[in-house]
Amino acid sequence: MRRVVQSVRWRLQIWHALILLAVITALCLLVHHVAQEERLRRVDRELRSFDRAMFRYLTSNQGPISPEVIRERLRNLKPEGSMPEVLKALFREGESGEPYCVAWDENGVEVFRSANAPDSLQPPGCSKDAYEFLRTENGRREWFRMMENNAGIAIGKELSRERDELARLTWKLVLCGGGLWSLGLIGGWWLAGRAIKPISVIAGTASRIANGNLAERIDIADTDNELGRLSQVLNETFDRLQSAIDRQKQFIADASHELRTPVSVILCETQRGLKREREPQEYKDILDTCHLASDRMRTLVESLLTLARQDGTSGSLEAEACDLTGITSESIGLLKPLAEAHSIHIESDLQPTRVEGDPRSLPLVVANLVSNAIHHQPSGGRVKVRVFSENGHAVLEVSDTGPGIAADHLPHLFDRFYRTDKARGSAGGHSGLGLAIVKAIVDRHHGTVSVQSAPGQGAVFTVSLPKAGC
Repeated sequence: MRRVVQSVRWRLQIWHALILLAVITALCLLVHHVAQEERLRRVDRELRSFDRAMFRYLTSNQGPISPEVIRERLRNLKPEGSMPEVLKALFREGESGEPYCVAWDENGVEVFRSANAPDSLQPPGCSKDAYEFLRTENGRREWFRMMENNAGIAIGKELSRERDELARLTWKLVLCGGGLWSLGLIGGWWLAGRAIKPISVIAGTASRIANGNLAERIDIADTDNELGRLSQVLNETFDRLQSAIDRQKQFIADASHELRTPVSVILCETQRGLKREREPQEYKDILDTCHLASDRMRTLVESLLTLARQDGTSGSLEAEACDLTGITSESIGLLKPLAEAHSIHIESDLQPTRVEGDPRSLPLVVANLVSNAIHHQPSGGRVKVRVFSENGHAVLEVSDTGPGIAADHLPHLFDRFYRTDKARGSAGGHSGLGLAIVKAIVDRHHGTVSVQSAPGQGAVFTVSLPKAGC
């Protein structure tokens, strides 16, 4: 039962039922009230019509109207006798549900009462002024006209007929209202089901995607409504999720492949050394080979750990004002021995520039770009490093005089384990992760990294980072 109540469709149905019940009830009460008021107005018109006829009889004479004349006319209404002929056309004595009449003289003594008048009808309180009023009492509607001499008449009518009509109307309203409410509930249930059907489709698709069918997407029929826009956002999220999972799978496959080579080298060399007794120099050669393979594994593992740290902290960069010029200068100093070993000359043009960033990861950007430029050009080449400000950004530019990069390689340079020359990269001990690390760090700093190159013209890598204080 609790699960049913928590259903969106049932909640919509309950709210719809309550609101519809309130509206139908209000309409039925309004109709009943209007019908009741209309019947009272009809009775009031009838009573006033009788009152005017009675008053004309009491006040009709040839001379001026005086209290004495009215008093005399009232006295002529004998209680024991029948009603005067002139009024018989108005009052049907003895018939229930028809108007009745009671008259009093100036002393409050009853001088006339029609046969169907109730015994409980008494004159109102004394007053020196003439007045008239309506009242409803004990199921009767009564009109009183009191004259200046305190004489008066009352015209009334039983409301039994009107009550019966209202009772029949009440039953009709209950039946019609109940029927409308039932139809409304059926229609509301159908509309609620139709309204949440897209949600069920979305939930079903998301469930299938969660179970492993990453290629499935939500069918979007209408992108202009809220559910259409939600479906579009979810599809975009699923696209990014599938892309991330595909990259993760590719990354694991590539990492496994990269690690398999040095592991195989170590395994083969150790097996070769254990097969028979060898000369010390042969053992030394085997150990040198294992050392190189182990060093390559260490470099690869460190690069993988660096990428994992960047991915794991992509949303929590603790930035502070950093001296990009100083960081670049220190990194160049550390790489000069490597450059000299390859007969590469490093030039620098470093303008004072500060950035908002992580002082622990920014040196990796400089080191990877400069070492990449050193390794990918022949001896005697030149690497130029520049730091400057442009359009509110700090710019790090690393260019080389190497052979350049073909255009078809440029879109993939920052992919993990990507090499333009796979054979040379593996032989040189390069993991293909240096530029991927650069991009991951720059992305964390909300910056951009790009490359411009053409065969035979070298390459220019440009990193743009937000300046400190901007």
